[in-house]
Amino acid sequence: MGGLPERWDLEVEVVCVGSGLGSITAALVAHDRGKKVAVLEKSPKLGGLCGYGGGEVFCPNGPHMKDIGQDDSDEAAEQYFDFLGGGYQDPALAAKLRATYREAIAWTEKEAGVKWEAVKGLDDYYYPDAPGSGTGRYLAVDIFDGATLGEWQQKTWAVSPHFPPAATHKEMYAWGGLANVTKWDYELLGQRIATDQRTFGPGMMGWFVKAAVVDRDIDAHVETPVRELVSDESGRVVGVRAERDGADFFVKAADGVILGIGGYDHNPKMATMYEEMHEWNSATQPYFHGDAIVMGGEIGADIASVPPTNLAMFYGYNIPGEEHDGVPLWRSSWECGCPHAIWVNGRGERFCDESFYKDYQPRIRQLDGRTQSHENRDVYLIIDGNYRERYPLGSFMPGMEIPEELAKKADTPRELAEKLGIPADAFEKTLERFNQFAEKGEDPDFDAGHFPWSNRLAGDPSYPNPNLGVVNKAPFYGVKLSPVGVGINSHGLRTNGDGQVVHVRGHAIPGLYAVGLSACILDLGGSYQSGTSNMRAITWGYIAGRHVAGG
Repeated sequence: MGGLPERWDLEVEVVCVGSGLGSITAALVAHDRGKKVAVLEKSPKLGGLCGYGGGEVFCPNGPHMKDIGQDDSDEAAEQYFDFLGGGYQDPALAAKLRATYREAIAWTEKEAGVKWEAVKGLDDYYYPDAPGSGTGRYLAVDIFDGATLGEWQQKTWAVSPHFPPAATHKEMYAWGGLANVTKWDYELLGQRIATDQRTFGPGMMGWFVKAAVVDRDIDAHVETPVRELVSDESGRVVGVRAERDGADFFVKAADGVILGIGGYDHNPKMATMYEEMHEWNSATQPYFHGDAIVMGGEIGADIASVPPTNLAMFYGYNIPGEEHDGVPLWRSSWECGCPHAIWVNGRGERFCDESFYKDYQPRIRQLDGRTQSHENRDVYLIIDGNYRERYPLGSFMPGMEIPEELAKKADTPRELAEKLGIPADAFEKTLERFNQFAEKGEDPDFDAGHFPWSNRLAGDPSYPNPNLGVVNKAPFYGVKLSPVGVGINSHGLRTNGDGQVVHVRGHAIPGLYAVGLSACILDLGGSYQSGTSNMRAITWGYIAGRHVAGG
């Protein structure tokens, strides 16, 4: 803004913009260090992006690994983080993150009452190939009772459309993973759902939100989007201009403003440009429009990036008519990790290990410089009668009819190819070759089923190769897939080791911080591991909360 407002509608010492994991952690820490804090949330509910997520926190050599009899070391963790970074991480930020994440997570348990537990048997993405990779490094939360939120129970994300409600990580894997969802204990889950027992991301954020707005009575406002940062004549950020009930709502922040409002998944112009994709859809709630980049840019904040090639982007679909908060709900396609499923491109050919999204991401973006074409841009999920007898497609369980708008159906592979508009001869050859090897549980072309992480999450453990099964039984189905983001973006505000936003001229902008996915993931670098986003949100929220409160 060009000047200070004539009056402030609310005066506090710290304003936390957004209510995801980074913002709420910062709010908790600043409050406990004696600061008066306000949380301003754009959406109708608290919990941010994490309220829709898997609720995993990556914590190598963490305090709860001993609980499951798992050994680890700082040296191994360091090797694995270096592998993930691929040389694109900022050394100072990476060092600060790695030196602080266990301290920050321990603080949330001791001071905020978050009940963490280790997830036994869940492997790192790249285990066992990558240096330093391991198993049992994930944390999840104990079941959270939504009723303990009191008046905030209905103003928090209670259910994620992307994860099974009321099941724990331990139960999900014990029951056979996502591939065997039809065999889960639905009587138990129904009892928990009826009493609002939360798990995964909604459960994790339940613990954090309760600690903030119930246990500490931190002032929080939903449906209060922040539109501008307010600076004084010296350039220090001293507050925000938000909107509330259609009118300006000015909030003074005597010590600082912390931006934790995610990225730009629902800003198609930003997303397609920054993520270098032809289109972009999102599995996130429809409240992430790149506001941190816009507001930070207005006052000279530097925008940083890492390569988008191999972060957390999936391919998926929208079931016709499915919406969340008035916009289409896009689902990531985990079906590609089940037996009896393959992907083909527009040429009717396989091009990747469908079960491991870290393999298919770079291949989808691959440009053939001789023909100026992205040969793998058009992607089709192919499943057959074997698949439909055993596994769901999105919310369609075995035996349920799948609408033609979602999946083309045919009696033969040739007929399906014609309906999808792909070369029938090539498609038939692809299936013939794939089935020849799948009968033996082998994939000499792309080595599907190699990674234990893929086996555990989406594979069927009753198969010799959990991620492979023949595709040879009518009817055959084909689903046209599209890119689906999950909020892990490649661009964000540049920050320093205290979580302060950095100006394009290199100095910290006084009074302004960015955490979570509003801050560029320079601390991680060029790749992503499930749970690292939540880990870094907690860590930088902890760091920023301490710094804004005086160190």
